[in-house]
Order: sequence, then C-alpha cells, then structure tokens
Amino acid sequence: MRKLIFLALWGLLAVTTAAQNSQNAQDVRETLKKNLLKAGSNYYAYPEPVKSHTPAPEGKVPFYLSHYARHGSRYLINPKEYERPYRTLQKAARSGKLSQKGIETLENLHLIAEEARGRYGELTPLGAIQHQLIAQRMYDRFPGIFSDSAIIEAKSTVVIRCILSMQNELLQLAKNNPQLKFKFDASEHDMYYMNHQDSALYKKRFPKEMVTMYEDFCKKRAIHEQAMGRLFNDSAYAHDSVDTYNLNRQLFKVASSVQGTNLRTRINLYDLYTHDELFNNWEQWNAFWYLSFGNNPHNGSQQPFTQRYLLRKIIEEADSCIAVEKPGATLRFGHETIVLPLTCLLGINGFGREFHDLNQLDLQGWINFEVFPMAANIQFVFYRKDLQDKDVLVKVLLNENEATLPIATDCAPYYHWSDFRDFYLKKLESYKE
Repeated sequence: MRKLIFLALWGLLAVTTAAQNSQNAQDVRETLKKNLLKAGSNYYAYPEPVKSHTPAPEGKVPFYLSHYARHGSRYLINPKEYERPYRTLQKAARSGKLSQKGIETLENLHLIAEEARGRYGELTPLGAIQHQLIAQRMYDRFPGIFSDSAIIEAKSTVVIRCILSMQNELLQLAKNNPQLKFKFDASEHDMYYMNHQDSALYKKRFPKEMVTMYEDFCKKRAIHEQAMGRLFNDSAYAHDSVDTYNLNRQLFKVASSVQGTNLRTRINLYDLYTHDELFNNWEQWNAFWYLSFGNNPHNGSQQPFTQRYLLRKIIEEADSCIAVEKPGATLRFGHETIVLPLTCLLGINGFGREFHDLNQLDLQGWINFEVFPMAANIQFVFYRKDLQDKDVLVKVLLNENEATLPIATDCAPYYHWSDFRDFYLKKLESYKE
C-alpha cells in the first residue's frame, strides 16, 4: 500500500515543486527596496527566521539534531579590500577631484578600515551574537534534545572565525543547561569533509565559454560609470584616471560588509547607488555564485558534488546516533562555500535545479541571500516516538525555516529517514570520481 501511495506522491511532486519554486521566486528589485542589506549576498547579516513550524505527526518527538553552519559576520579577509578603494579616493582628494559625496565616502572608508585594522577575516561582535541567538532558538525549539546530560559533539574548520562561532553556540547551550556533555574539536583531520577543496572539480568550474557568457551578462548590467562618477567633481578625471569598474566592485564589497560591524548604525555606503544600480550589482553577484557552486549545466552540473563527503558524513553520523536512546546533537561550523553547494546537492527549496538562462535566475528562484547570509545554517532535526520506533522522520531547516526536498513524502515538511537516506546515498553513488 505504501508503494502505491508513494507512486501517487511522486506524480504530485513535480507539481508541488513547481508551485514551491514559483512561491520562492520574488521580485528582488522590490525586495531590495524594502531591505537594502540583502543586496550584500554572502555579506547579508543573518536575519531572524520568519516562518512558523509545522507540528510533528502525532506521537513523534525530536530526539537528535545535526547541522552545518557558516561562521557569523566577519570583517573583510584581506586588508587590501579596504585599502584599494581608500587609496583611489585619497589620490583624487589630493588633486581636488572629489565631490562632496566623494569626500564623505573617503571619510567613511577611513572609519571602516580603522575598525577592521588587525582583525581581517575575524568574527565581529555581531557575528558572535548571531550564533548565540541561533543556539538559544535551537534550545527553545527542541528542549528534549538538549536536556539532562545529552552529548553535544561539535566540529569546526581550523579558521578562527569558525572556531569562535562554535564556541559562542556551545557556551549559549551550556548557559541553558550546564549538565550537557560537550565534545568539540577543530583539526585538519576533519577538513576532508568539513571544508573539502576539490581540485578536480574546481578545474572544471570556469570554462572559457562560460566566462565569456558571464562577462557579457555583467556588461549589460554595468553601472560603475554613473555610480562611481558621483564621487568625483571632474568627469574627465573619473574617465581617464580611475578604474571605475574595479572601484565599484571594491566599494560594493565594503558597503555590503558594514552591516556586520559595529558601524552598521552609523554608516551606509549603499547610498552611493540608486535602487536599480544596487539591484544590478546584486544580480551580477547572484549569477556568479550560481555559476560557481550551483547545478550549472555550463560547467558540467557537478559542482555541488564537492560536498559529497560532508553529506555522506551527515548520513553516517545520523545512522549512528539513531541507534542510541539519547544522542543529543552534532554541530559543524564552516563556510558559505560549503553551505551553498550542500544546499544544491540536497536540492533544498529547488536550489538543486539547473538554470539555463542567467537573465531569469531570480525570477525562477535562485536568490543567493536566501541561502548563505552570515551564520547561515542547515539543520536536520530527527523525530520518533521512542527507541523502538523504526519509522524515523527528519525535517530540514534552512536558516531555521522549514525547507522542502526533492523527495516524495506523506507528511511534509517531514520526510521518512529511510527515504532520505536511500535517495541521497544513490545520488552520491551516481557520482564517479
């Protein structure tokens, strides 16, 4: 009987997925008018989850949580990311070529660079708070998982901002329940799945034809001449003496990063741009992230498989934890370059689909800031009645909001673990090294 039910469900899945993708798609141009910060793509500061949670099927209770999280908000990694736009404007100022807006921007760049000095790539105070709040919400939503002396095992990449993100979550959990047993580590030993750098797949990432296609895409959306021109009082100087294309890319990155720092309430570099210019900048980066990490037919549709070791590890550890009465949680802390392809490998919320037309990415549901803001996380929450209950269910949360998977289910947004396991193990086995 269950087989017949699932055949019917598979028939409905395509319709359901299409409806979900349509629902996920949005007018990003209008969205950015309401919240400019989302234009920052991977610099977007973590938002609070907005969706309510669906009650579990009768009798099922959460007993295990597994997750992979990105570090919280950070400063820019390379000091040159601050220095290059500052020096460009400083040179123009010495020649008297800056407009009033240019002078204000130069002063703001100085303040931003000073706050980041000596902290390049490090977690900001807001980044720490983001993980404290995520841990608190996990504890509040799933108190049974974090009760008594449950074991919380945590792993981080060896990067300090990830280690501190892990520390902030664990300390918050310990604050709620001092009886919890913690096992945590950050070692090169685990980097093969925590932050796998797949040189073979990376070599295929940017074929020449695709690079040309992307460059043409960006040229049609170029806004650097008019936007950067407002910083100077001499148009000839701006045209002849300034690389406005690179200045725009540099300033846009700095502008996007400010929202994660203590200066976020004082400085807004996004006011350099009109709403349409802001959208054009975002659209170029949205396409870049898809081409680089998505299920992209222009480079072989294989980049999400860079996370095959991580997904297999998640499945193996879940199998092991399901076998014990009170497993607790497995927490992992890394980077957006892992969260994004893992989301695509899992096909969460339709992000595993192929998108052939870059001009339609946002309209078809590829919207990068929905996946990997600072502190982005994918949570796998497991449910059962008791240890004897073999029909374990799993619910997936993307940034703490209930998510869909390309798997048939009779209890959405919950999925039978046996179906989840079989589906993804077959997918992993389909990949040939």
